[in-house]
Amino acid sequence: MAGLVLALGACGNDDPAEGLLSNIDKARSAKSLSSIQTGLVTLGLVQSEAPGAAPTDVAAALQAKDPTNRYTTAVPTDAGIVQVVGGGGGAVMLVAVNSASSDSREPLYVAAWQASGTTMYYAGAQPPAYASSVPSAAGWSATPPL
Repeated sequence: MAGLVLALGACGNDDPAEGLLSNIDKARSAKSLSSIQTGLVTLGLVQSEAPGAAPTDVAAALQAKDPTNRYTTAVPTDAGIVQVVGGGGGAVMLVAVNSASSDSREPLYVAAWQASGTTMYYAGAQPPAYASSVPSAAGWSATPPL
């Protein structure tokens, strides 16, 4: 136990618990990003089978092919829930969050937007707004967050 405290203290934080919580937040964010990336791969299959599907149909098809996450059209409220926005032949955005809204830590939302061979990624404290064209607002990037 003393080694753990020393190792955490050496991370540059005055509070070893804060360093541990930061690492937990990073791990949760990485898991959320992994959920999004799994959803993108599965989305490619879904779109090839039903190219003009509405968001609820895309969410149901994703759910049928990927039982590791829960797909919905509502804003995610906990890790493991992925929101599907768009579709119908247009841009599709998948949104996940790294922790429950009831946690004392500020949640981090991660998203991927995809259309016409372009994929953009988002990370931020608020869920992103859907855009039918390539998003350029704060928090969006061509590279995955983290």
